[in-house]
Amino acid sequence: MRRHQRDHPADRTVGFRSSRAGRVTPGNTADPGCSMTEVLLVLLIVAVVAVAIVVVIRTRKPATPPARVDPLADYPEVWDPFRIGVGDIITYAGIDHVVRGTLTLDEEGYRWYEHLLDGSTGRRWLTVENDEGELEMTLWMRREATGLEPNGDVILDDRVYRQLEHGTARFTAEGTTGTAPAGTMDYADYATADRTGLLAFERWSRAGSWEVSTGRAVTRSELTVIHAGPAQ
Repeated sequence: MRRHQRDHPADRTVGFRSSRAGRVTPGNTADPGCSMTEVLLVLLIVAVVAVAIVVVIRTRKPATPPARVDPLADYPEVWDPFRIGVGDIITYAGIDHVVRGTLTLDEEGYRWYEHLLDGSTGRRWLTVENDEGELEMTLWMRREATGLEPNGDVILDDRVYRQLEHGTARFTAEGTTGTAPAGTMDYADYATADRTGLLAFERWSRAGSWEVSTGRAVTRSELTVIHAGPAQ
């Protein structure tokens, strides 16, 4: 009976193998610290990516356009006749004119200016001068094909003009004037007996022909000027 109760060698072998298979080796043991590190690393990567996306979105957002401002806020209400120059806007009789060119003339130290104005009603010239402390401004319109020359009294449009003065002056040009950049010109000024009619002859070279213009005096109150640059 005892012989039958002894373990069979095969049974002992199986039991030994089963016990080894159920053992937990040190390499198979889970480490809680490693799992926490991996989670923190993933969260850090997600945060960095989120920040990068926000930065890209903000940089791509179109900038807000600047608010509009009054372009004439820095311009003086009182304009200077002797600062008129190329690019200025001159309003006369409700019509705006652009100063296309300026001539500076000098006769033995006496200086005056002629400005070419271009507006919707055509071109005209504005003369500005300081005559013994008095501001004188005249608007001129060119008269074509008159055949007139400054010799004695002149009749134009049934009005008689008498010569007031004549002379020669040096000039320099800026912008569009139709003249040379610099040179010498001849002039002769005429007026009617009551001075309500003005007539001017100008010749920009000795070989050139005389240009004829009729004009009328204007006051500061008749003109409005916006200078091309802010007040200096």
